[in-house]
Amino acid sequence: MPSVLGVLERRERVALARAEELRAELERVQAAVLEAEQAVRRAVIAREETVEALAELADEAAVPEVPAGRSVVEPVGGAAVGPRVEVPSWREGLGVDVLPVDCARIVALVERDAAEGGQGVRARRMREDLGWPASDAREQAARFRAKRLAERGWLTEERAGLFRPRTA
Repeated sequence: MPSVLGVLERRERVALARAEELRAELERVQAAVLEAEQAVRRAVIAREETVEALAELADEAAVPEVPAGRSVVEPVGGAAVGPRVEVPSWREGLGVDVLPVDCARIVALVERDAAEGGQGVRARRMREDLGWPASDAREQAARFRAKRLAERGWLTEERAGLFRPRTA
């Protein structure tokens, strides 16, 4: 018959071995989490760079060639899109008239949606409201403008890709 102390010592060794196995597992899981977080950061940066590049490409594709001494005539419906837009930060007393035309139209659409009790506006609806042709690049351009407006305080992005008027 085994001694009580011998049984307890065996239990202690088993528990210590199990604790060591779990420590090794924990280190492996922590390393995997760190690697996954780095992959997420890289993916976010890649997505942001892609969206910006697509918006710039879409803007360049929409800018007409203008001979010297001539002016650009905006197509019927106001669908002309200019080069990269600069959006000033919102501050008290600043109206949408300081925004580029497309950005002002996006802000107006979002405010109109909120006044009608809407849940927010997504890029597809912005693209449609701006009269832009249906394409992923144009939708990305609209989303990029809305995100820039949100960064500058003109809009808020409550959930990913869902824009609402800025809160007071």
